[in-house]
Amino acid sequence: MPRDVLMSSLFLIMLNILGFGIFCVVYLNSHRLHTHTHDTLQVSNPLNSYQIYTWDTEEDRQLIGPQHGFKPPVYTERQPQPILESAKYTNVYDRAWTHDYPRLSCWGCQFYGKLAELVSFHTVLDAGTGNGMGVRMLRALGKNAYGVELSEIALKQDAKDLLNENWVRQGSLRKLPYADNQFDAVLSADVLEHLTPDIADAVVSELVRVSRRHILMSISLISVTDGKHTLLRPRSWWHAIFKTHGAEVNRPLLRALQLTNKSVYPVPSATQCQYPGNAKDGGVYACCSIQHVWLVGLAAQQNVRDFRYITLANGEIEPWYFVFRKVRNASNALLDGKVH
Repeated sequence: MPRDVLMSSLFLIMLNILGFGIFCVVYLNSHRLHTHTHDTLQVSNPLNSYQIYTWDTEEDRQLIGPQHGFKPPVYTERQPQPILESAKYTNVYDRAWTHDYPRLSCWGCQFYGKLAELVSFHTVLDAGTGNGMGVRMLRALGKNAYGVELSEIALKQDAKDLLNENWVRQGSLRKLPYADNQFDAVLSADVLEHLTPDIADAVVSELVRVSRRHILMSISLISVTDGKHTLLRPRSWWHAIFKTHGAEVNRPLLRALQLTNKSVYPVPSATQCQYPGNAKDGGVYACCSIQHVWLVGLAAQQNVRDFRYITLANGEIEPWYFVFRKVRNASNALLDGKVH
């Protein structure tokens, strides 16, 4: 074969290989971009590669504090303050923690770990911490966790070490002993349904006040025979009261957390329906039992139930999650001196 023909052939082969390589790079990049879900965005830089979710955004991360260290929150009241609730109300929960609730009860332990995976936070308040198990779990996860509980007996019985460390305090949720914007997140597990209606506004206001950004909780929506669920209202009512006090629903996070009848197949039949709520304040709603096995709290409790409740209007299955963002902006946070 003549030399010039051979060189031309080799040149054409090299051009074809180069063209095929360019095609592969373009195709793979395009495919990778189109396979991301709508809830996640890949962000790459020379130092790190990480994911930003719509429920945990860059703005959220700008509004929280340092994600390391164990500096205590700023207290507004160094000494224990008089409990605002009546002795009758307080005695109900003293007895509950000493006689009714199983030892090691930890309703928050079923989802606090999941929240730690999904949401960026470090300094955190467990509001209505009970026996302090939520604080223990969060500290085991490396969080700078604190708790407030109405029942002094519960704390002295099960959380003496936490009291000595000043990681938990007796106190009322309607007058928290902390300065504004002290916690990246305020967590609470099946607590707010135990409020009396007359103090709901004060408690929600306080939870929002001490949070830098996140308020993440479960609230039970079912009536119980012992009468302890004294504030039963539908989801829309809770969303409205938090909005009144400056917190908006984190809808992407709610979608990620909340179990619905769309996740259960076949959907069990609803039985034993009840109709809690208040016709003059938020309305009455239907809540029914379905057969669906779940573990409540820690495995050590062995509290396995073969049924859950479902709110028929929206198909949501307990536990019912309520997740909010405090409405702030980075400029205000920097002025507060809380973001570093």
